[in-house]
Amino acid sequence: MLKWLLRLFTGGDRVDYAGIGRNDPCPCGSGEKFKNCCYDDHRRRQRAHHDAKLFGSSKG
Repeated sequence: MLKWLLRLFTGGDRVDYAGIGRNDPCPCGSGEKFKNCCYDDHRRRQRAHHDAKLFGSSKG
């Protein structure tokens, strides 16, 4: 968790999630499966971007 917060505040590396499956190891380096680690955050960002395109919001 601490590593995740540090990465959040420092900008961290960008990760291309296109080729990552839910059961693959998470690219953040936590050692957990992607679905148990960063998957929800990825889906939330993806949804916000999609909604912004549809509704013209500046959030995405």
